Amino acid sequence: MKHKGLLLAALLSLLSAQTVANGAGGYDLAPPGYEWFSCQSSLKCSFLVPSGWSFERLTGDSAKMSRHAAANVFKYQILKERHGRKRSPRISINILQNVESRTGLPPKRHMEMFMTDLSRSSKVLETWNNRSGALISTAATSLHYGKNHVPVKKFNLLIANTESGTLYVMSFESMPDHWKGDWSVVEQVFARIRLDEEA
Repeated sequence: MKHKGLLLAALLSLLSAQTVANGAGGYDLAPPGYEWFSCQSSLKCSFLVPSGWSFERLTGDSAKMSRHAAANVFKYQILKERHGRKRSPRISINILQNVESRTGLPPKRHMEMFMTDLSRSSKVLETWNNRSGALISTAATSLHYGKNHVPVKKFNLLIANTESGTLYVMSFESMPDHWKGDWSVVEQVFARIRLDEEA
């Protein structure tokens, strides 16, 4: 499956990212049509952003993640700027620092709760799990139906750094009719995530 191959590629990229130094010259060049954008310095992470998409930090919205309300939560989104659709394709990024010390639950337990909630609120199509060194990951594709019964397809990727206690919750959503074309653009984003914490 293409998503399974992508997940393995993303994990390999994450492992190599742990050894990359911060600062100028520390990142590989972005492929044509993409640009690197960094989170705030304390987070030490970067994401590829496609041309015509924006990288934004969200504020004042942490209440939506009530289970993680006690943790330091940082939210970002990568959004297609001009799409002409009822629902814009987007990547949501939630970064939760010091999860266990602030909530009493380890990152892995939060991942399990996320997947349980996902199975209750949507139709899960496929799931994968992996562990390599300090990084634990789980991924899933799913279909969600809103109040108007219009389906939205999602790819969810959760990565926990068991040494730093940071949990990364990422998802990409698009209308099923546009999924193939949109995924061909955002695939690079997930395949080359840069988490530059020292594990």
